[in-house]
This record gives sequence, structure tokens and C-alpha cells, in this order.
Amino acid sequence: MLTHLPPFAALRAFDQVGRTGGIRKAAEALGVSHAIVSRHISGLEELLGVALLTRKTGALTEAGRAYHARITAAIAEIAAATQAAKPTRGDGLTIWCSPGFALHWLTRHLPDFASGRQRPMIDLRSTDIEPDFDRQEADGDIRYHYDGAPAAGKGVRIEELARPPVFPVAAPQLLTRPVVTLADLRALPLIQEASDSEWLLWLRAQGDTTGQLPPHVARYGQSHLALAAARAGQGVALANHFLAAEDLAAGRLVRVVPTDQPLLPVALGAYVFRCARARARDPQIERFRSWLRAAVAREAISL
Repeated sequence: MLTHLPPFAALRAFDQVGRTGGIRKAAEALGVSHAIVSRHISGLEELLGVALLTRKTGALTEAGRAYHARITAAIAEIAAATQAAKPTRGDGLTIWCSPGFALHWLTRHLPDFASGRQRPMIDLRSTDIEPDFDRQEADGDIRYHYDGAPAAGKGVRIEELARPPVFPVAAPQLLTRPVVTLADLRALPLIQEASDSEWLLWLRAQGDTTGQLPPHVARYGQSHLALAAARAGQGVALANHFLAAEDLAAGRLVRVVPTDQPLLPVALGAYVFRCARARARDPQIERFRSWLRAAVAREAISL
């Protein structure tokens, strides 16, 4: 008989592995490395004394499927119990949002929504993890959806808010020499977010056919951290107006534009609002979504 329960983080990781069909996909859903998820699964298997995954295929074993069915139900019950234990608040919404957009845009504009009469109070969570609407983790979710990324599930309603073009930015003190051509820009230290894919896609759209980048100066994982590194003069980062407007206006960052080679507007994805399809017409969610859509549109028009 087990004398203690497994760590909840390990149970949640195993739950995501079963839901997504693999360790890497579960890691992406949880916003952690695949090595962390793998360690969680190995720890569970050691504790239980049974294999939960078939390592060659990533599929659950028979024991893993049986355990997953009960774990999933248990986590859902914990989520429901947690929600039920919270004080009843009929005028509140829980909104999850990607950190960059939350920091650089949403927090500046949210008072415009919250100050109105009969507006629900917003409980904002800044996170790279997407909420599980089936478990009522959030009423709505705002984040950047890259072109080509998997679409939302059938039970999720997704609405595009804006497709802002991305452009290179840097601190003024970094640009000690004129940037005349795209090659000059490419020769500057480049700051990556999660991978080199953004820079490669952007450069390809500008006509660069080299297909590779020089060694990156740093990789920061999130847009607001990449911008912080750019402000510190570490290199050039890719940004959009919603993320960089304040820094550009204050002169902390400037656009890096080759003087002899005009840059093409390139959008790599869109900001979207997501919610449970079954709750899309909830008056509070609809009120927030309408305000958000209008606020984003007003700013997009002013560009």
C-alpha cells in the first residue's frame, strides 16, 4: 500500500501526456521542457512499479491507460471542487493571457474596461500555458497564435483580434554603424525568442535565401524578455506594435530599417481570443470580448 501520494506536478504531467499523445506535446502544453515531463513520468513509474508509457511509440501501456482514466477524473474533480470552494462572484471573469501581451498592452488598457458600470472584475493570469476550458480554468484566453500552429479543439471558440506585422528593433546605442542593406541587419547580434524560426521566416519573407542564421546572442523564451534584452543593448529583437509601442515612443528602442532596402510588412501569426464554445454567448464573456475586439481595432487603425 502506498504511504504517500505522488507529486501533483507529476500527475498533471502524466495527465497531459495521455491527453496529447506524447511527452513533447505534453511539455509544450505545460510550458516546460520535455526533460521535466520525462522525469515526472519516470518518477511515477518508479513509485508505482509499473511501466506507464511505451518508450518507442510514446503510447500509454495498458496499465497506463487504466491509471490515466482515473487520474484524469480525479484532476477534474479537484478542479471542480476548487472552483466550488471559491467565493461566489457573479461579476468576475478569469482571463489568461500570454505574458508579453499582458505586460505591454493589456494591463495598460484594462482599466478602460474595468472602470465602466456593470463591468465584471477581471482576474488576470499572465502565462504561456493555455487553459483547459473543460476544467473551467479560465473564462477567456488571449495569446499569439502562430500561422501553421494546431487549431483550437472542437469545444473552443477562437476569434482573431489582430495580425500585426513584426519588425526588428534595437536600442539606439547598439546601432553604431549605418544599416544599409539586409545583410547589415543580419550581421547584427540577433536575439531569439523560443527558437530561430521567427527570424528565419521573417528574413525569408524579406528575400533572404541563406536559410540559416549566425550564432544567436541569446534565446529568452518569451517576447517581453527578448525586448528587455534589446533595451539593454544586447542585440536586435523582432517585435510588433502591441509589444513595442511604449519603448518606441520613449526612444528606448528604435526600428532597424536598412536605408537601401525597404522592408516588407510580415505577419507571422495573430493575437486571438479563445473561450469555451459552450460559453461564447455568456453575457460577461461577450461584453469583455466586444470591448477587447474594439480596443485592439482602434489601436490597429492608428498604426
